[in-house]
Amino acid sequence: MKNRRTAWSGLNTIGITVFFLGCFMALILFGTNIYRAVNASHTANNDRRSVLSYLLTVSRSDETGMRVQTLPEGQMLVIADGDTGFGTRIYLHDGSLVEDYGRLDGQLYPDAAAVIGETDVFEIVPMKEDLLRITTASGTVYIHVRNPEGGGE
Repeated sequence: MKNRRTAWSGLNTIGITVFFLGCFMALILFGTNIYRAVNASHTANNDRRSVLSYLLTVSRSDETGMRVQTLPEGQMLVIADGDTGFGTRIYLHDGSLVEDYGRLDGQLYPDAAAVIGETDVFEIVPMKEDLLRITTASGTVYIHVRNPEGGGE
């Protein structure tokens, strides 16, 4: 009889150990899935914010030389590089917001342009004479435009 009790005691110990190991593995899998979801949300948020932050940063390079130009494909934000005749041109191309640097009156080269971020919306609306509202799929940003004649400050 004593041998039977020892056998059942060993099986119970093994059963409890397997149960706790299974619970531990389930907890690890659950935690991993939660971490993946949080990380994906964080990455998507950073991507959205980076497009809007980039637009704000590049617009501050020269607030007096900024204008909106209409293309057959949509709108383009043009930021002149002083009086050089060159500048930064930001526009939508194949589902991406791109930045092109070149002659302001020259041809666009969207295949050679730097991709800022993915978006299917790029809309520029003048709110006042010194304020632009730029909307992308990531959100909306307001940009102050200084009047080169000294107004709008």
